[in-house]
Amino acid sequence: MHDLKKASEIFEDRVDRDDYYDAASSELSRTTLLSLLKERKREPIFLLGDPGVGKTKMLHTLKRILVREGDERIVIHLEEPFFDPRTFLRRLAKECGLDPEGSLEELKERIVRHFMENDHLVMIDEAQLMDEASMEFLRILSDTKAFRFLLSMHRMEGEEILKKAHFRSRGHKVVEIGRLDGTEVGEYLVSTLSREGLDEVAAMLDKRTVRRIHRYSEGNFRNVKRMAQVLFELMEYARNNGMKRFRKPNACLLEMAAIDLGLIDA
Repeated sequence: MHDLKKASEIFEDRVDRDDYYDAASSELSRTTLLSLLKERKREPIFLLGDPGVGKTKMLHTLKRILVREGDERIVIHLEEPFFDPRTFLRRLAKECGLDPEGSLEELKERIVRHFMENDHLVMIDEAQLMDEASMEFLRILSDTKAFRFLLSMHRMEGEEILKKAHFRSRGHKVVEIGRLDGTEVGEYLVSTLSREGLDEVAAMLDKRTVRRIHRYSEGNFRNVKRMAQVLFELMEYARNNGMKRFRKPNACLLEMAAIDLGLIDA
């Protein structure tokens, strides 16, 4: 009997799950980022992409790669942006084993001095949410040339931020993650299922099914996973309730999944 429940569970969108897929756009982004992170010049790097294309996964993957390669720098990963400079500096200090106490200016001088002497990486996810004051503080730190920042942002908001005075007139790098094409959607789904020993479930995903998943998800990595999760949930429900028509993927099931996820209107 096909394990549809397990198939649904493996496509749950969880940050702690290592389901990074090295699509062509992701591979290019990853290799470009790794190359930039190894440059001597410490300019801020902006990782841009539409919501759900895999920016957070990319940050986790980069950290794992740096550790695996024996990179000795401290990687400080803020999964949410900061809005209070003092709290931000205290976090940096603690991560680097420095005294986190003192006035804002004392903390800043202590940390700038340390970062000047040590090449660390500070990654900030969802950085587009930062307010003007926080972004300006980040710009001030960046101007010291002591910090190596990697800022993950939604593409549209990030492009607007880069037009502002904070970074427009200063050196920076931009790397963008794109979407999966139809072939990559199929390869990701089949390889993920096969890796978990679900070859019979993977065999249900014919070319027509994959094309529909790609069309509804528009190649967005998160939406591809969500489509697969809901599809297999619906199939599991159909099997448990004797609904033979829905025991295999079909146009109706995929349309119901897309409606349920808000990808198309009912």
